Amino acid sequence: MKDGVTRAFCPHGLGHSLGLQVHDVAGLRNPDGSPAPAPENHPALRLTRTLRPGMVVTIEPGLYFITMLLAPLRNTSLPINWKLVDQLSTCGGIRVEDNVAVVENGFVNLTP
Repeated sequence: MKDGVTRAFCPHGLGHSLGLQVHDVAGLRNPDGSPAPAPENHPALRLTRTLRPGMVVTIEPGLYFITMLLAPLRNTSLPINWKLVDQLSTCGGIRVEDNVAVVENGFVNLTP
């Protein structure tokens, strides 16, 4: 994480808020409405709120191959299998999404 590898391969974070008619509403706000901006190192993060019972959010880990995001990592000594990355880049990436309701003792997965 500290080297930016996860930010390059998973730039949007791991999920966002859901609502009846909207999506991503107040993901960057505290419960009182004050701003809760994304951290400087993760500017594309879409949900910074503390999760509370009654909230419904997505959990959508993804793996993306976006040339401009990966370019700064190419000339580093980080243990990235570039041969495999280049092979998979034609796919663009993959994301799996579950929708979950936050409850008192954890969550309930709403995705069949």
